[in-house]
Amino acid sequence: MRTKDFKNFIRPFEIGELISCDTFARVVESECDALPVGAAVMGRQGWQDYAVVTPGDVKVVADDYTAEEWMTALSSPGQTPYLAFTQKARPMPGETLVVSSAAGAVGSYAVQLGKLGGMRVVGIAGGPEKTAYVRDRIGADAAVDYKSGNFEEELAAACPDGVHLYFDLVGGRVSDVVSEILAMRSHILLVGRIAANNSTTPEHDMANMRHVWSRETTMHAFSRYAYAELYPQAVERLGALLRAGRLTMHNVVLDGMEATPEFLNQKLAGRHLGKVLVRYADENGKRI
Repeated sequence: MRTKDFKNFIRPFEIGELISCDTFARVVESECDALPVGAAVMGRQGWQDYAVVTPGDVKVVADDYTAEEWMTALSSPGQTPYLAFTQKARPMPGETLVVSSAAGAVGSYAVQLGKLGGMRVVGIAGGPEKTAYVRDRIGADAAVDYKSGNFEEELAAACPDGVHLYFDLVGGRVSDVVSEILAMRSHILLVGRIAANNSTTPEHDMANMRHVWSRETTMHAFSRYAYAELYPQAVERLGALLRAGRLTMHNVVLDGMEATPEFLNQKLAGRHLGKVLVRYADENGKRI
């Protein structure tokens, strides 16, 4: 969405601009007492080997957690469903939660947090490997393949009481199919719009609003960036779940600055499960 010139919650990239992204780094040189050499810091320093920062640009984080934990369960992938559920539409025990892109970085945590909230969770993913991961590794009650020729029927069969809460990361056709089986007075969390953001016709997302209306469904738009003051609370709660062994991470760690664009393409093409991380340097600061 940041390569397209249309209004969104974040502006498009300019040609030649540094590509920003969440980063975990170590301070290797410092003229600031607040950022001592060796400190671990989180920020958005982007696709570069080194960054010059001030204390306002980064947050010093504890070494109690690994770099992978800080970049996944304790960052956007874990915080997004945690904050969406706590601030917008809280999971209710016994009701049915459907999560699209359930094998992805954010969706996999939505599945797990929904289960921890006592919900019956149905994950939607693409292909047998991903549906098996959603069902067998992260504990969904059912996993449905949106690439199946019987997707509509299989999803309906997995949700006999309808969908009470839909955690929507995709939009497009998948969301239209889910809308067919919404329960009365259900809720939709609009968290991501992958199909629309990558589409030349985003105005077609989503089309089946008549079902949203007829079921008196409430739609909640959600962006994690609106809740920065709650990040510390989210880290505390998610960290406790990690330490208790109640959250499962699945990260793909790849090496090399030069290969980063291809890794991004692979991720967008659905070739990887979970969160894709690219490592630019080892713990001693040596470039990889």
